[in-house]
Amino acid sequence: LILPSVGKMHGQKYIRAWQMEPLPIAHLAALTPKDIDIVFFDDRMEEIDYDVDVDLVCISIETYTALRAYQIASEFRRRNRTIVMGGFHATLCPDEVAEYADAVVVGQAEGTWQNLLQDFRNGTLKKIYKSDHHSPPNIDVIPNRKIYGSRNYINIRLLEAGRGCKFRCEFCSIQQFF
Repeated sequence: LILPSVGKMHGQKYIRAWQMEPLPIAHLAALTPKDIDIVFFDDRMEEIDYDVDVDLVCISIETYTALRAYQIASEFRRRNRTIVMGGFHATLCPDEVAEYADAVVVGQAEGTWQNLLQDFRNGTLKKIYKSDHHSPPNIDVIPNRKIYGSRNYINIRLLEAGRGCKFRCEFCSIQQFF
């Protein structure tokens, strides 16, 4: 699992104020079957080991991290790794994201993520996995915060109280996603 940074220059430290625990990554880790070993790289806080021995590279992509996500995906593709991308940007621009990924998750991960992993195991990975949930599914998932390891995140514990927004601002991507 990889969380790309935005605007980080090689060898420079990332802006400390943005180093909060990435709750979606912990949520995804919780949805992953226990028999799958997970390696997590937070590009904001550490260098990515592009030579790590993994079968599947999964990148959470938002519009402001898209360029960096594409760079990361390209490096792993050079090493013949299978790339999966999901998140807000993948949902809003799946055709663009598909140029850099072997599979794209459109919409929310619940249900879709498990299907993707099973298809990967069976050698039947599809190009697009689309969630049919328009609102959060009724699945109680406790984020797997063990995925954070000993990274020095800001001392703020995030939690999810809901998804989406009741307002319909036409300029906002959140409304489009949900």
